[in-house]
Amino acid sequence: MMVFQGQPFDDESFEDAIGEQWEVMKSYNPELYGFRWADEDAPRFQLEPVGYRGYIEARPVRQVNI
Repeated sequence: MMVFQGQPFDDESFEDAIGEQWEVMKSYNPELYGFRWADEDAPRFQLEPVGYRGYIEARPVRQVNI
């Protein structure tokens, strides 16, 4: 799993924080670090959006054989 954590946010604007983090995740290339996305292997998961710690979501990856 690769875990992404966004910046702290105001609790009232959690939807914006989630959207911003999804945009970061879309543009991220795990192959630079020897992995590829493996959404078919396991579900994504997210922790409760709490402003003081930032939005946290994890996405499954699989190691690329070199």
